[in-house]
Amino acid sequence: PQDSDDELDDERAFLIDVGLKFINTKYEGHLGFKWRDPLSATVGRGFEFIVEYPTDSDQVVRDKFALAVAKCAWERMHEKSYEEGEEAEFQKIVDDAEAEDLENLLNSVTIDESDILAAVADHKPDLTPVKQQPPLRKPKEPAALAMGIVTVSVIGSLFLFDPHTSEFVLLDKEVALSVVEMSKFTYFINVISNRKNYVSQLVDPDMNAVFNNEHRSLIWNYFDSTGSYSFSFKAADERHYESLHQGMTKAAYETLNREPWGKMKEDSQDYVLDANEEDLDAMPVPAQWSDDDDDDDDDDEGQDKDEVDQSYRRVPVPKGVKTGQYGAESKSEYFEEEDSEDSEEEDSENEHSAYGTGSEDDDYSGSEAEHDNDGDAKNSTLAVGYKHGRSFVVRGSRIGVFKHTNKDGIKFDTTINKIDDTRGNRFTPTSAMLHQQDSALILSDAANPHALYKMDLEYGKVVEEWKVHEDIPTLCIAPSSKYSQMTDNQTVVGLSHNMLYRIDPRVGGGGSQGDLIVQNELQSYTTKSHFTALATTEDGAIAVASANGAIRLFDRLCVRAKTSLPALGEPILGIDVTSDGRYVVATCRTYLLLIDTKLPPSSPDSNASKKKTTPAAANSLDTDKLVTGFQKPFPQSQKPSPRRLQLRPEHVVYMDAPICFTPAKFNQTPNGTGSERTIVTSTGPFVITWNLHKALKKGGSGDAYQIKQYKDTVVADNFRFGQDRSIVVALPDDVQTVRRSQMAKPTRESLMLQSSGAALARDKVVDEPKY
Repeated sequence: PQDSDDELDDERAFLIDVGLKFINTKYEGHLGFKWRDPLSATVGRGFEFIVEYPTDSDQVVRDKFALAVAKCAWERMHEKSYEEGEEAEFQKIVDDAEAEDLENLLNSVTIDESDILAAVADHKPDLTPVKQQPPLRKPKEPAALAMGIVTVSVIGSLFLFDPHTSEFVLLDKEVALSVVEMSKFTYFINVISNRKNYVSQLVDPDMNAVFNNEHRSLIWNYFDSTGSYSFSFKAADERHYESLHQGMTKAAYETLNREPWGKMKEDSQDYVLDANEEDLDAMPVPAQWSDDDDDDDDDDEGQDKDEVDQSYRRVPVPKGVKTGQYGAESKSEYFEEEDSEDSEEEDSENEHSAYGTGSEDDDYSGSEAEHDNDGDAKNSTLAVGYKHGRSFVVRGSRIGVFKHTNKDGIKFDTTINKIDDTRGNRFTPTSAMLHQQDSALILSDAANPHALYKMDLEYGKVVEEWKVHEDIPTLCIAPSSKYSQMTDNQTVVGLSHNMLYRIDPRVGGGGSQGDLIVQNELQSYTTKSHFTALATTEDGAIAVASANGAIRLFDRLCVRAKTSLPALGEPILGIDVTSDGRYVVATCRTYLLLIDTKLPPSSPDSNASKKKTTPAAANSLDTDKLVTGFQKPFPQSQKPSPRRLQLRPEHVVYMDAPICFTPAKFNQTPNGTGSERTIVTSTGPFVITWNLHKALKKGGSGDAYQIKQYKDTVVADNFRFGQDRSIVVALPDDVQTVRRSQMAKPTRESLMLQSSGAALARDKVVDEPKY
């Protein structure tokens, strides 16, 4: 008994009754119970039972036990089974006992009256109005739970992100999260407790799920008619977390791939599991990278433009181009203008904005009548040049030419009107790639996928139609090597849904005979390949992505892939690779996949060991010649561990729309140093950059990326050529630049939508390819 020195018997029995006042308690950090002594008339006299060696599950067990005692007391009071009672009645017994215990505690405290008077005299009231936090906004309770085969069921705690406090708030201390297979390859998750149904949600990419082994947690997004939310589920223990991670990954894989998880090999399953977990362990980084790279976001603030672009200045424009014009009649040659005091003043007025300059004749956003009913078109495609400080933006059947100015600004220069093929047929380019030292643009037309069009920028018109092949539709193209744009190389690499090949306009009579594919550089795959994107390294190695998430690495054309990385299931919308081939970034709709292709150190048991190379060990080998998965295949048991870069689900709550990334790009480093250090992409009205060094060390965590919000949807973005200080951003009706130093860390202020018009409709998030 409390306040008693009497010895206790080895065993005592107590009648469970409402008068027992059985409640939870805590003593010096240890959990336990407290109840009254029914044989004593002294107020506050009772017993305590304390667990001296607590475990993580003690609090859940303690709360369940206290509620069970309350149910027994209810049965004695009402003389019927607790199953006929309500949860609120049982909880009231506990709440009343806790309230009485608190009152007894307060009554036992005595305060001298003089102390009260002194405290009142010294008190100075704070008249500052207290800002009331709005109540936590919660999603609607599901009308019904998904029914089917329960494949996984785990216990844990459920939290909901509060956007006003930027914290996760506990909703329920004990819930059950179940993965339910409603039909073949269709899964739902249900989250319920004894008192309430919280979630019944389709397993799909919009969940933006983040698994974290260290915290045994799953964080994901939930959208309904009332808005966007972020839930967090913390598993009760490691066993429950592992079951959840594997069960959810299996469900997501089968949903996307429409095939059983068990068909994959074990090493491929490990690859997919690794890709679906936030890994806080550092990945290997090149030894020449210093920790200073982590803080490089402001390093370029005072850097002069010439320090980056010096080697590309004073390059002659193709003959026949008038100063500041493309597609002009005048025959003259000019050098890129040096920045003058006048241009600096002009740049300060129009810095970062492409409009407000130029004559009416060159108005890129001109009237409908003036441009043959093309006035309703919007910006769609961006090509950033390395020569002459120009970028090109496709807008319907016109191309806007934009001049990069001092202080990383941009302004409208001129328009190339009326894009016609060689037969005079007007078309709208679906892609544009600069070619042959920026003297030409290679254009594609979705209405004629069997051909490409070469626009001569000297005259501003299409001069060649490349009839690639009448039976092979070209899905996309890439330069023969990463920087062949800077050379006179005439060939490009083409990709169809199941073929990879070189296109040479000199084959078959200059591009007019209908077969420009170099036959000994053509590789065909099965019809199920469903290629979607490609990219090349500085040496001409090729990375090819697929609609099922698979990635193939080739050292050259017309050979089998040196490395094939397993399919994650989600279509890859774009792919890029660093100059040396060390890193690959693949863009899926809701996340980026960053892959280190550097082969692990060779050892006698390299095919038998499944140990991951530590960052320290990997860095020690950076002085050796770099060997990547483009050149040699990875050992079967040592596939690279992919790093998933994604926005934190709680950040998505502020953005109030599902994620839809544009193809991510590395900054370009044509000087051969292999020093790409930043990735850029966008979703909705947000431009996002990842610091590559931080991403490798910390994964997709919030401090690895920065954000800049615009008032309209970003349709395309890329770094200025040869540097990562400035980013060119194409909006539907504008073209701007932003310094990377102006990007902000993801916070409520930087993420809250400035205009509801920028939010993406849920049913129009992305137009995924259909196969």
